[in-house]
Amino acid sequence: MNQHGNLDSKSSDEIVSLLKKSNVDYKQTVIMITHNPEIAKIADRVIKIEDGKIREE
Repeated sequence: MNQHGNLDSKSSDEIVSLLKKSNVDYKQTVIMITHNPEIAKIADRVIKIEDGKIREE
């Protein structure tokens, strides 16, 4: 996966993996805000917002 935010690629991959594991293992909802389409691809649901309005679900 590509670098996310200000993290190096290894750290960002580890964090995304931990969030996904937490979601599965503990049935926790994870809400993540990103401009990175690579992160959005792993989500179960993506809501796109433009100019403060929901554009796509």
